[in-house]
Amino acid sequence: MIGQSIARYAAYVPAQTAVEYSDYSISWRELHETIIHRQEQLCAAAGTLFQKQVAFALQDPLEQLYMFFAIVSGGGIAVPVDEMLNSNATAVLLSSSRPSLFVADSEAPGSPVPSLTLEEVTRAEGQPSAPAALFGETDLFYGACTSGSSGRPKICLRSHRSWLKSFEAEKQLFPFRDHERVLITGKLSHSLFLYGTVRMLEYGHTVVLPVRHSPRGISRMVEEKQVTVLYAVPTMLRWLLSHSFSPSPSVRLIITGGEKWFPADNPKAFLRFPSAALYEFYGSAETSFISALNHREEQASSSCTGRLFPMVEASSCPSSGELVVKSPFLFSGYAGEASFHSPRAVATGDIGSVDEEGFLYITGRQSEKIVSRGRNVYAEEIEQVLTSHPKVKQAVVFGVHDPFQGEKIAALYTGSPAVSELLAYCRQRLPAYKIPACLQAEGLPMLASGKTNRLEAKKYYKALSKGER
Repeated sequence: MIGQSIARYAAYVPAQTAVEYSDYSISWRELHETIIHRQEQLCAAAGTLFQKQVAFALQDPLEQLYMFFAIVSGGGIAVPVDEMLNSNATAVLLSSSRPSLFVADSEAPGSPVPSLTLEEVTRAEGQPSAPAALFGETDLFYGACTSGSSGRPKICLRSHRSWLKSFEAEKQLFPFRDHERVLITGKLSHSLFLYGTVRMLEYGHTVVLPVRHSPRGISRMVEEKQVTVLYAVPTMLRWLLSHSFSPSPSVRLIITGGEKWFPADNPKAFLRFPSAALYEFYGSAETSFISALNHREEQASSSCTGRLFPMVEASSCPSSGELVVKSPFLFSGYAGEASFHSPRAVATGDIGSVDEEGFLYITGRQSEKIVSRGRNVYAEEIEQVLTSHPKVKQAVVFGVHDPFQGEKIAALYTGSPAVSELLAYCRQRLPAYKIPACLQAEGLPMLASGKTNRLEAKKYYKALSKGER
């Protein structure tokens, strides 16, 4: 089961370092003992954890880690909530998912579910929850908040088996060595970074958690901690590459996902990380891994997301072109639904196809389809062109209402090229009906996951176009 390997490492290599954060170095023994103690405290404060959903919003990443494993090792379902959400957004999320308990750093007045502060939990004393023998691979253990970049967030529930099978597939694909030092560059309330942390601990690697998530802070940690594996979203990697730092030869493996990594950025990446293999993976909270691409060895177009992961089957719906995926990694349903089961297949919402060599190509998203002048246009295709311009740092494309065209294709971008220069660049690479109306911005609204917040970006565009910003 997820988390059981920690007890094994605590028994065999108790003094070795499991987690580093700030000035703290947490051994396997200390990690295991803290998790068990936190589980006892939770049970004393809230009763048995077995198959109960326990949501938590905590600032300290070590406390997030302890809480996650305490819930899971007691047979419960851990639901990390973004600690940066305001009280109204948190209440909406809790109302829709209905966890049995919500734990936060401070009191949560108006919480729609029973709540405790972390201090109240740590003051309690009790006994361990359900032993591991009472729950199995098909039981639920984790609820992931989907990113909500285009809609309301949901809690995506997962079984132990879905992650254990993902770990198994990863071992076949990514070239991990023994005793890696892995820098997790994002927050553990985001499923991508929590998964990376749990996976690395599962195989006995040392996890390094950043104090600051800025490019300078991440770069300093890479050097000071002699990081060998970098786990990051493409936005963070591009931020790192946009700052002038010396090469980092200790990094031998970069794993990135959550959004598209563009091959045009490879030369900068390999100059900065000369010893590193760069693997981009494609997937979602509902599907986990679908495909992966080794950018060091495989040349591919910007729409290619690599070869299908081991144990994954994918096909396109004949009528819509939507990608449908089958694998043992699939989620078990959304919190708030009447019953949970692992679906046999998941429609991804992406428009894609698999070629004869097993490479997957994604051309857009159903939800990001723009109907302009009667033609279907996908935002991602245009974003790929915009971000391929050497002076553009970020870009987001969306449709805005237009009384004549139905929807006008609009884009916000950051970087130094003037709008006229960027439009000329687009005209050389796109048909006329796909040329977006571009506006330059100082920055794009972002989600905690590191992805662009499309809903807020559209509002920002409208404000800029009216001269309100």
